Amino acid sequence: MKGKVVIITGASSGIGKETARALAHAGATVVIAARRAEPLRQLAATHPGLVPIPADVTDDTAVTRLIETTVEKFGRLDILINNAGLGMRALVEKTKPEDARQVMDINFFGVLRCTQAALPIMRRQGAGQIVNIASVLAVIATPRNSIYCASKFALLAFSDALRLEVRSAGIDVITILPGYTDTPFFDNLVRYDGSARMSPFAGQRPEHVAQVILRACRRRRRQVSLTFLGILGGWAKRLVPGFVDWSLRRSV
Repeated sequence: MKGKVVIITGASSGIGKETARALAHAGATVVIAARRAEPLRQLAATHPGLVPIPADVTDDTAVTRLIETTVEKFGRLDILINNAGLGMRALVEKTKPEDARQVMDINFFGVLRCTQAALPIMRRQGAGQIVNIASVLAVIATPRNSIYCASKFALLAFSDALRLEVRSAGIDVITILPGYTDTPFFDNLVRYDGSARMSPFAGQRPEHVAQVILRACRRRRRQVSLTFLGILGGWAKRLVPGFVDWSLRRSV
């Protein structure tokens, strides 16, 4: 990673924050982006390799400025990590369309905006990596998470199609599927009722996810599922979907 220029969205906390630290420690120059400027400034103060640029991935102008400023400062863009995301827990019949649109705008269209802005740079370079942070819920839909699942299912399909389009240009598309991770993500999700947390047990640490992302970039992996249950659930959904549905219905 030494000498690489990286952009990470949603870098003010959780997986994005720890990935920024891991990449900077590995020698990369990391542009950290998020809506709130102060957490970025505080994070940048912890390592000289971190460069804060506030940006809202739902704002076309802000995304364009993020990419252009990075290239103006450092002359290139090697890795884009699309990590910004918003969760939502609600029954389908009670979901407000405006809340669903907000989740899709961040989780899917935000990735589209950033990717479209970065691709011309990477094509000119003849190399680059786009890392999309999806979820185990991109392969297994669970009750009360319909809109979030839909955004991540869409992101997985988007990543698969994009990979076919840009491979000949020397650009890798890497999809990361974390399982339940203990981050502030759950404190900020759109929630109508019930607990924000999906489990009373502690999830995996974001530092672990960050190291997986770092290895995936180094090894040019196609897709990485982080948890055994996530891998097992994906296979079970293919082989015994009725059993998976029965199991998930019990969690409503």
